[in-house]
Amino acid sequence: MTPKTSPSSDSSPSPASGATDSLWQPSWLHWLISALSGTVEIEKQTAWLKKHNEELRKSNEELRKQREQRKIEQRKSNEEYERKTEEIRKQNERLAELESKIDGSFSKYGIYSIPVKKTKQP
Repeated sequence: MTPKTSPSSDSSPSPASGATDSLWQPSWLHWLISALSGTVEIEKQTAWLKKHNEELRKSNEELRKQREQRKIEQRKSNEEYERKTEEIRKQNERLAELESKIDGSFSKYGIYSIPVKKTKQP
């Protein structure tokens, strides 16, 4: 039995009678197979892209969370640094006050915290 095709859908010459085992296929069938193969390939690529996009979205979300966590840690670190700096500044002010009081007390009794250099006498 030979396949029947209409002249508008088949541009290939008709095979000889009994050639059903040949590699010849009607052009519409060949086109349909090609179209379906392309559709399957497109669907595979679409599925891969969806999966890849989801992985990227998850990765971006994780990176965003890590960046936010680093910002929080940096903010805490800066606050701690500022607190310690303020403590040191207050300690320095207090030490300067005490040093001034000590210098005042010493000078009252002729004691100097910085030794006076003696000049050489001939």
